Formats: sequence, C-alpha cells, structure tokens
Amino acid sequence: MKSSWTQPLKVIRKLPAGEKDEAFRKLVFEECGAPLSVREARRQLYLLTAGALAGRPRLIAVGDDKALLMSVADLEVVLLDLALAKVVEGFKALPRRKVQNR
Repeated sequence: MKSSWTQPLKVIRKLPAGEKDEAFRKLVFEECGAPLSVREARRQLYLLTAGALAGRPRLIAVGDDKALLMSVADLEVVLLDLALAKVVEGFKALPRRKVQNR
C-alpha cells in the first residue's frame, strides 16, 4: 500500500542529522492527529486497526510516552526504502576504479 506520507519521509532522509528527529516527529503528529488515551484507543480498537490498514496511522498516549499504531505494509515501506537508500548511498561513496593500459 502506497501511503501519502512516504514522499515526505524521503525529504526527511535528505535533511541534516540534527534536523531529522524533529522533522520526523512533526510528520508523525501531522499524519496521526492528537494522541488518544489508552481508554479511548481500547474503545475504538477495531476502527483504529482498520484505519491503520488503510494507511492512516494513529498515536496512542501511554503515560508520558506515545505508541504508534500503523500497518505492517506501511512499516515495510518505511524500512525498505530506508535500507535501499543506504545501499544506494554506499554505491555512490565508492571511488571509481582507475584502469591503466598495459
């Protein structure tokens, strides 16, 4: 499933290291909306799960921390795109081999 927020993730990956964390958190909060309490999440579990499978992740507040509910397909896109980006980045870093005539 192609999520609407995969393109902004590609932009975040290109940011300097110091800006990535804040930009990622901002993106998650924009896409997920206000965090739900555990009680609200438990009451709406089926709807939240169906929404996550449709590409709409949600935040659930657990004490002072937050948990992210998202589909495995969306997580796969995020992780595989990141892994592919690192592999391609590694290829770009390799110097060209110099060939000399004999």
